[in-house]
Amino acid sequence: MTTEVSRRRLMQIGLGAAATAGLTSTGAVPLARAATTSNAGADSTRDGSGMCVRSSIDRAYKFLDFMMDEYVQGSTVRLCQSYSDQIAGGTFYSTAFIYDNAVLTLAYLAGGNVGRARVIGDGILFAQQNVSQGDGRFWQAYYAGVDNGGVYVAAGLSYFQGSAMGDVAWPGMALAQLYHRTGEKKYLDGAVLAGTFIKGYRDDSQTPGGFFYGNGQTYKSTEHNIDIYAFFTMLAELTGDSSWTNGALHAKAFVEFMFDSPSGHFWTGTNPDNSTNYNNSPEDVNTWSYLAYKNSTYGVSIDWVKTNLSTTDTSFAYNNSWGYGTQKIRVNGMTYASLSKLGTILGDPTSDADAVWLEGTGHLIAALLFRRLPADKDIPGFHGDLELAFALIENCQIAQDNLAGLAGTAVQTVNGTPIPTGTGLTASTSNLNTGFGFSYYPYLHIGATGWYVIGALGFNPMRLEQI
Repeated sequence: MTTEVSRRRLMQIGLGAAATAGLTSTGAVPLARAATTSNAGADSTRDGSGMCVRSSIDRAYKFLDFMMDEYVQGSTVRLCQSYSDQIAGGTFYSTAFIYDNAVLTLAYLAGGNVGRARVIGDGILFAQQNVSQGDGRFWQAYYAGVDNGGVYVAAGLSYFQGSAMGDVAWPGMALAQLYHRTGEKKYLDGAVLAGTFIKGYRDDSQTPGGFFYGNGQTYKSTEHNIDIYAFFTMLAELTGDSSWTNGALHAKAFVEFMFDSPSGHFWTGTNPDNSTNYNNSPEDVNTWSYLAYKNSTYGVSIDWVKTNLSTTDTSFAYNNSWGYGTQKIRVNGMTYASLSKLGTILGDPTSDADAVWLEGTGHLIAALLFRRLPADKDIPGFHGDLELAFALIENCQIAQDNLAGLAGTAVQTVNGTPIPTGTGLTASTSNLNTGFGFSYYPYLHIGATGWYVIGALGFNPMRLEQI
């Protein structure tokens, strides 16, 4: 029997009490675990929608399980296909992006399913040790549907065989969190090997330091340096080796240099000549920075995201994916970056300026539940972090319930098998131009679904103490 609790009721009784009322995730971990020990309940009088959070989270895990088990089941070591078959017209085949699989591992840990987390974690280790160059790096993506000697992790498309630092740090964090949960040294060894690879990209030649992007590039990413800070901080705590702290602080100095005080947000990074890139400001650096640092000085970047990147997709939006008159819904959430609403102006005639990036919406949910700013401290037009977090969870559920089909109608598949509708979240609600030369589309995605459950469970994957 499903337990239904309205958003208003959740806020009245507090998240900790809600957990005792039956709102637990897969593996009996309380909803919004990070909030359960901090009197997180708010006394808002705004009405809720009666959404069933438990059912939504359970259905999201059903999608993740389905994607993970389509090629092989049980304890067979494997990675998981990132998107439905329909992505890129079917040309990605069983591509498993390493970042998405790191998120999947962390989502299973958030829900208490250590067994599934171990299977993907072992797949991540196999990729590092047997498929990539063997020097600690991870490639951007692999194949999950190819039998490689009894392990379903194989070299994938050649243009996904680069190694940006964020694509090394995130699986490193997943391995570190796995070691923190299980105590199995192989995960720590893999994490240390990944961190050692990243150390080779440290920039000591110019201010503000930091770590290079990777792949032979001379520019630096704020996002990647946040990832490195979080990852190296974990390694310092797990190993007791102060050199990791030194590296973490070196990355942090770069990130802090990218903070723009007047606007209260972080710039995206540097250009190849080491000048600051002011062209496009993404969501992730402005929520992940708080998840990594929990520093009130930079917490205003969350407010920058919720005010500047908020968007609402509707059937009347130009290039909306579900089409005029076919779905009487709207979905509110975050767009990808400051230029994402200018896709058609940037030369992309297929983009929907109002499209919601559902993964990024999950980032914001996680940051809000970690910060928990009370209503009387919030900026005008908002009523505290919990209120906004639950509203965004509700909108993610609307997307989950209604937008799982290709363009809102057709069934999407994995390995040719129809994916159960109403389970996963698509990467975006409609075609979303990021402003960085690539786009997201309304295809079912383990990354977007993983971040939704991470956020809805109040889990912070960038700090060890959250497990």
